[in-house]
Amino acid sequence: MFSSWLARGVPVGLKERAYPIELSNQVVAIIGPRRAEKPYFMFQIAKTLMERGFLKENIAFIDFEDVRLQGLKPEDYSLFVKSIHEYFVEKDGRIVLLLDEVQNLRSWQSWVRTLHNSRSYYIFVSGSSSKLSSKEVSTELRGRYISKLILPLSFKEFLRFKDVKLQYLEAPEVRGRLLQRLKEFMEFGGFPEVVSSNYEKIGLLKIYRETIFYRDVVERFNVRDVSFLDTFTKVLMENFGKYISISKLSDYFRSLGLKKSKKTLANYLKYLETAFSIFTVEKFGYKTRERVLQPKKVYPIDLGFYRLSPRFSMDYGVLMESLVAIELFKRSFYEGIEFYYWKDYQGKEVDFIVKKDLKIRQLIQITYASSRDEIRKRELEALVKASIILDCKNLLVITWDYENVLEVDGRKIKFLPMWKWLAMDSIST
Repeated sequence: MFSSWLARGVPVGLKERAYPIELSNQVVAIIGPRRAEKPYFMFQIAKTLMERGFLKENIAFIDFEDVRLQGLKPEDYSLFVKSIHEYFVEKDGRIVLLLDEVQNLRSWQSWVRTLHNSRSYYIFVSGSSSKLSSKEVSTELRGRYISKLILPLSFKEFLRFKDVKLQYLEAPEVRGRLLQRLKEFMEFGGFPEVVSSNYEKIGLLKIYRETIFYRDVVERFNVRDVSFLDTFTKVLMENFGKYISISKLSDYFRSLGLKKSKKTLANYLKYLETAFSIFTVEKFGYKTRERVLQPKKVYPIDLGFYRLSPRFSMDYGVLMESLVAIELFKRSFYEGIEFYYWKDYQGKEVDFIVKKDLKIRQLIQITYASSRDEIRKRELEALVKASIILDCKNLLVITWDYENVLEVDGRKIKFLPMWKWLAMDSIST
């Protein structure tokens, strides 16, 4: 069971993800949506550590889907630990444990807590999205963990998977091909298998959507009215990038003769978020009550899901906004930012407000524009107004392919192409 890892090691041709890898005294729980290739990230951890001086014998990669491990019981713990130390050796007093599909281990919570309490290991765990989420981890490991969110590929990772380099972009034909790649990414998303496939991309996305729906929502939360949940999910998918409120959804379904309590609808929304199918963005407000009572905006965890609803055309404005939202969602985990949308009583709106600690760091507007003339006056007026009200001078308009810095109504606004913003390593402050 251990000898196979020692003989085989890291898969050849491993495509590395752009996530920081550090050892921690806490258990590191790798979470994220199904098919984001979390197990391959475990191999990347091993590869990175070996590049930093660890030997393969310092790292125990244990796959609990291995049939030889499926009969392990709590009383086998001592034998399990003895076997680890028979095959592996410590580096600086510890062995690195990469525990994949850990939910298959009976009473895995007790095993991991006991291993952690011994202070003899650096522990990483990952598992099925239907059985191992941030909620389960936080409940079972009780303050002994930190989570690492792994999402489908970012645009930077997508370009690396496609072997596209960001260079010679002054040449129109090179810039055009880059924008073509961005459109491809926006239309099919970043699930690694979908990106690598030359055909049946939509078919794969449909399978992912169905698997998440049934395994990670219906089965996991024991939903009885599957037909209604399916309708509810489709309504959300048709409204990506738009406002939703539980009250209005309740009224809408009641008009169709489908009666569900607001509590049930709120639970269904939470189930889909917990399964990393969607996420929501609240309206900015200084008090929690102000935010909770306002409509939210709903976005897919991957842009490929946008293609699964009946449409007659691609709304690239919505796709751009959704892509920025996904990137901010990821950065909220790794940079500690918060983000909201802003809207005043006159209907003026700013797509995203970025906050960190006690300060609003940036206001972001998104527009599918390739020149100054294509940018609507209303979008800039909203940005300037929010800048004054929120006391933030870091104003950004993310465009399709227009770059400049202009002064509008006494405020300096930076215009940046989406591909360039996506290539940045962090939020500009």
